[in-house]
Amino acid sequence: MPLLLQTIRFCLVLGALLAASLAIAALFGFAVPVFDLLNHAQILLFPATLAGLLIVALALRGKVREIAVIYAFMGLAASANVMVPEFIAGLQPRPPATTSDTVTVMTHNLFGLNYDMEQVMAAIRAENPDIIVLQEYFGEQATDLHPLLLASYPFFARCLGGKRANLGLYSRLPFDQAQDGACPNNAYVTDRTGHILAQFSTPGGKSFSLLTTHMDWPLPMERQRDQLAGLSDLLASIEGPLIVAGDFNSTAWSYALRNFVAANGLVRETVNLVTFPMRFYYFGAWRDAIPFLPLDHVMVRGGVVVHELHAGGRTASDHLPVVFTFSVH
Repeated sequence: MPLLLQTIRFCLVLGALLAASLAIAALFGFAVPVFDLLNHAQILLFPATLAGLLIVALALRGKVREIAVIYAFMGLAASANVMVPEFIAGLQPRPPATTSDTVTVMTHNLFGLNYDMEQVMAAIRAENPDIIVLQEYFGEQATDLHPLLLASYPFFARCLGGKRANLGLYSRLPFDQAQDGACPNNAYVTDRTGHILAQFSTPGGKSFSLLTTHMDWPLPMERQRDQLAGLSDLLASIEGPLIVAGDFNSTAWSYALRNFVAANGLVRETVNLVTFPMRFYYFGAWRDAIPFLPLDHVMVRGGVVVHELHAGGRTASDHLPVVFTFSVH
């Protein structure tokens, strides 16, 4: 029994030091891009480093304990440096709407293997948005969803392209779509990503731009980095109030997304909002899961004020929708 207890204690201490090492490495993700991948797991690293600090404090003795506690505390501090400001930001109240000239938007990754569009429509009806932007909006989804949406959302645009370039926008408000070549209409093109950029006016006549897109996963790093850089070049040319909404396949804790937001003068409104995965494939089937990653984001600048933002109801997608209401100042 003592040997078993010693083995368990050794494994716990080793795990605690490993968690601290990963958190410390993630802190240097700004200099070593591969370390930034660890920041996507901060929601796991933070409790792991906290538990690790308690483990080494209780399981070790003497000088080794002092060194291990210092190291574990460094890991906890490195993770808290990311997670605590995010948590505090999520507690801040949003400015109330001072005008009735507001617009509600829903952004939703439909999931390419989701064929239950009636459930998607139920979530849309429950929120009653003025504008809907969709990612992973493939032909299979459009065949069923498009006719369901047209009655209430007569203005629409759709992109047909590579894996991440299948997008849709539906609106009660008329809009002008920017035909900048990034919204393909051929499902066989090789472009993996695209975007829809549209110019709207609120019911009260205030103009704003809305862009929706879908980024690739962080691996390979160069691919997503190039996609974010290309999007930054586009945003630099857009003047006036702007909303960027979509699936960025990047958590809010990564340097990649934080740098993108800062470089483009954006404010990320999706704080402490996990949306993925709602479904996960294991034991031979897609099954319900508990979301723990914030991949779907809403960002604004130029006088766009978000008054309310929340996750929408569950659909058959592996993402939750994000719904927000804003006005233009």
